[in-house]
Amino acid sequence: MKILLCGDVNSGKSTLIQKLVSDIGKAPRGYITVRMPEDETGISHVYLYDISSPPGRIEDAQVIMEIRGDKFDRRPEYMSSIAAPILEGIPEGSLVVLDELGTLEEHEERFKNAVMRILSGPYDVLASVKAQNTDFLRDIRRHPDCELYIITPENRNALYAQLRREYNI
Repeated sequence: MKILLCGDVNSGKSTLIQKLVSDIGKAPRGYITVRMPEDETGISHVYLYDISSPPGRIEDAQVIMEIRGDKFDRRPEYMSSIAAPILEGIPEGSLVVLDELGTLEEHEERFKNAVMRILSGPYDVLASVKAQNTDFLRDIRRHPDCELYIITPENRNALYAQLRREYNI
């Protein structure tokens, strides 16, 4: 089982992954990114953490991006220095969550190699993939071992039921 969910912001990708992980009942490995609402200074932070050892508070996780209006302070190097080692240490046969794959990591070779190894290897995968057209994201969406599903607010409940049926979850 290698499920890729592609959709717009707020389409339900992460929520659907969380529901499927809960239904599968197997301890997940991998990483999660979380965007928090703007704080009192007008900055929104995007955090990354290891799903197998979540922080007590999201603010204790690693900030990988700060957003102020339409200005982005991106820290793509954390995808290779933090997320890649998480993926590289995952035992074969694990349930792997990649939430989410986007444009930040386009030039992070170590991270990209770790993702492609997971997608090609003996793992079960639940991944959210941004819809943007970069070489890396296109390669993921076209990966021959994966099934790509488009999620929208209108189809997310039906897609959840469909995936449970198709994969006997």
